[in-house]
Amino acid sequence: MPSETVSTRLRAVQYVVIAGVCLFAAGQFYAAEPRPWGVAAGWAVGTALAFGPIAWLARDRVPQGRRETLTYVVAGAAILVGSVWLGVALAFAPALFPYGPGVWAGAALGVVVVGIIERTVLPERYRSRGA
Repeated sequence: MPSETVSTRLRAVQYVVIAGVCLFAAGQFYAAEPRPWGVAAGWAVGTALAFGPIAWLARDRVPQGRRETLTYVVAGAAILVGSVWLGVALAFAPALFPYGPGVWAGAALGVVVVGIIERTVLPERYRSRGA
């Protein structure tokens, strides 16, 4: 049986890291002139729609043993696609490189929205472990 202390510590570290990214995003967004409200809103909606329903459906339909494998496959594919896309964007069209305060703020806001929805609205079976 896994230790509760390790799980609690990992959860605390996850929250600290997410809070750090959110603070970094808020600082960049606040310092930007003009503030990219449209980009931030678009990334917030896109992130919430990507992280939320896909994860909740996977928890409902994919058995526990296969979810870990699926997580590694999806994360590996995302890193591969992101690396190739970043290289192409930097080589041929720097405008495709989506770095900026709007992207950071929007993605951070989307993750926070998904976390709030998961803990307040979703039935227990869709929630992540430890929620």
